[in-house]
Amino acid sequence: MKKIASALLIFLLLFNWFGYNLVVNYLQHKSDIHLEALLDDNQYDDSRLIELKIPINLAYHSSWVSYERYDGEVEMNGKLYQYVKRKVCNDTLYLMCIPNTKKMNLETARTDFYKNTNDVTQNNSNRSGNSKPSSFKNVLSEYDSYSFILNLNAGDKSSDDIQITYQVNSLFASPHLSPEQPPDIIIA
Repeated sequence: MKKIASALLIFLLLFNWFGYNLVVNYLQHKSDIHLEALLDDNQYDDSRLIELKIPINLAYHSSWVSYERYDGEVEMNGKLYQYVKRKVCNDTLYLMCIPNTKKMNLETARTDFYKNTNDVTQNNSNRSGNSKPSSFKNVLSEYDSYSFILNLNAGDKSSDDIQITYQVNSLFASPHLSPEQPPDIIIA
């Protein structure tokens, strides 16, 4: 009986440290796959789309006639949005996005669970818009090699910061070795 109780307590401790984070990551991944499948099938409400205009300064680019399907996500004012489509017109990139409510709810549940299990009291006046607690760290890895985040702001305090996350999937499909000097003579 004592062995079962101690095994149960160890399981609860490990779940408190790692398990809930893994469960929430899994559920977020599943919701992202489901949302992307709906977006690929054009099963979304056009009235829920918001348009982001990002000025671009490229030397050689062409304007596009219509939008094309595009994957990715952006966080603005603490809300997550999933890219639906994009278009380049003159010197502006237009992104049509849809709110990702499932992922926002899971992130809120993760933060609430962390606060409740670790007895974290937070003073909202000291927080600077960060949705995660300052002591929260990804348990598995601090570096995510499949995505990177770009923060955009206009340089003044009154404008809202835009955080764009790019998913990089194709770069690691064909790894290349660094170039080396070829041999002078090959003897066969």
